[in-house]
Amino acid sequence: MLTVATVLAVLVLPMAAVTALLLVAGRVQRAREAEIGRQVSVTDAIHGELGAVVSPVVKHRFGRGWRIEIAVPFERPAIVGRVVAIAHAALLRAAARSTARVEVVLTAQEAQVQRANVRWLSAGAAPLATSEREVMAWTGTNTSRASS
Repeated sequence: MLTVATVLAVLVLPMAAVTALLLVAGRVQRAREAEIGRQVSVTDAIHGELGAVVSPVVKHRFGRGWRIEIAVPFERPAIVGRVVAIAHAALLRAAARSTARVEVVLTAQEAQVQRANVRWLSAGAAPLATSEREVMAWTGTNTSRASS
C-alpha cells in the first residue's frame, strides 16, 4: 500500500506543479495583455483627438489600480488639461467593468532633444551609410527621429 501511495505521489506532484506554473503564467500573460490593450486605447484616444503630442504608459499595479504615466508639455496648459481628461476617460471606459482606481502621473516633456553625431561605419556600405549623420536621442517625446 505504501508503494502505491509513493508511485501516485511521484506521478501526481510533478503534474500538479507544472499545472500550477502554467496557470500562473497564463494569468501573468492575460494581465500583460490587459495593460497593452488599455495603453493602446488611451494612446488612440489621445492621438485621435489631439494628434501625436504625447505617448502615455499604462501600468496595472496589483491591488492599487491603474496608473497612466504621461510626459506632457507643461508650457502648454491647454494641451495638458485635454490630455489628462482624454486619458482618464479612455482608461475608465476600458476598465468599466472593474472598480479599480485610476492614477494619472504627469512628468515634464523634454523641451530640447539631445543631439549626437554618429558615424555609421560599415565595410562596403553605400556612401549615405558612411557619412556622418545627425541622430536625435530618445527623450520620451514623440519628436525622436534621425535626419541626414
